[in-house]
Amino acid sequence: MLKIREIDAKIIKELLCSGRKNFSEIAKDCEVTKNKIWKHYKEMKKKRIITGSTVQMNFAMLGYEALATLLLSVEAQRINQVVEYIKKIPEIRAYRQYNSIYNIRAVTTLKKLSELDHVKEAIRRHLPTNNVRTYIWTDVRNIPENLDLMQEKQKRDTTNEICETPIPRSNWANFKTDTIDWQIVDNLALDGRKSFSEIAKKIGTSTDTVAKRFRRLASSGALKVSIQVDPNALGYKSILDLNVAFAAPAENTLEIVNSLARIPDIIIITKTTGEYDLQLTAMARDVDDIFRIQDEIAKTGGVTRIETSARRIPKKWPTPRQYISTF
Repeated sequence: MLKIREIDAKIIKELLCSGRKNFSEIAKDCEVTKNKIWKHYKEMKKKRIITGSTVQMNFAMLGYEALATLLLSVEAQRINQVVEYIKKIPEIRAYRQYNSIYNIRAVTTLKKLSELDHVKEAIRRHLPTNNVRTYIWTDVRNIPENLDLMQEKQKRDTTNEICETPIPRSNWANFKTDTIDWQIVDNLALDGRKSFSEIAKKIGTSTDTVAKRFRRLASSGALKVSIQVDPNALGYKSILDLNVAFAAPAENTLEIVNSLARIPDIIIITKTTGEYDLQLTAMARDVDDIFRIQDEIAKTGGVTRIETSARRIPKKWPTPRQYISTF
C-alpha cells in the first residue's frame, strides 16, 4: 500500500468527480500552484495509483431501456466455463463472487426490457446454472470519490454530495445521439482525457465538432469523465456487493441513500426491483473494514436484511461505462 498525502487525495477526488477538470482549477481549490498539482499528478501516474480515465454513462438517455443484475448459482467446478461463455454475450459483464450461493454476478444493458428474457433463456439453455435471480435497476448513485483515501477516522457529519446534480428525467426522452456522438463516447471510454484533436483526427471530423458534442453530452447528464485508480495501490483488497432490504417500501428513499452515501468506501448505491430494495457496492481493505461497513449499513433505519458477497478487485476503478448518478 502506498502512502497517500492530503494533496494527492484531493487531486484524486477532484478528478474522480470530473476527469477532465483543469489543473488550474484544482490548484485554486487546493491553494497551491498549477505546477505543483501537475507534479503530484504525474507522480501518481508513475506509481500506478492513477491508471487511466474513462466515462460513466446515462444509458437511459443513450437509447437503453433498462439495466439489470443477474445473480447465477453455478456448481463450483463450472464457474470458469460459465464466466467465459457470458463474456461472449454482448452487453454483459460478469464477475465471480465469493461467500454467496450466487457465485456469479452479471450486469447487462438492455436496449429493450424484453431482451432480458432472451438473455436469461440463453443462459439457462447453454449453461449449467442451478438458479438465476434478476434485479432491474431503477436509479443509481455512483460516487467513486467516496473512497476513504486518507482512512479518516473522524465522524462525517455532512452528506457526501454527488459531483453534479442529475438532469431531470423529463429531459431524457428528448435527447438524441448519432454516430459521431457514439464515436466520441467510444474513444473517451478508452481514455477519458484524450485530447479532442486526437479524437477528431481518428473519427474524421473537426476538433470544434468534438468539443461541442462533448460539452452537449456532459452538460445534458448523458456522460461524465472520471479518472481511474488502482484500488490495490490504495490498500483495498476486495469489492463488496451488499443487497439490502427494508421493513417496508421506503417513502424516504432519498434520505436513506444520502445516509448510506456518508459511509466511507460505499461507492455505488443502486435502487432495484425484487426482494431487495438497494444494492450497494463498497471497497474494503480487510476484515475489519467489512464489519465496519456492514455495521454502519445496519444502523440505517428500517434495515431488516443484508446479504454480502465479495469479489476480486480490478486494477482500474471505475471500470468503463458504469452508470452515471441519476438521483
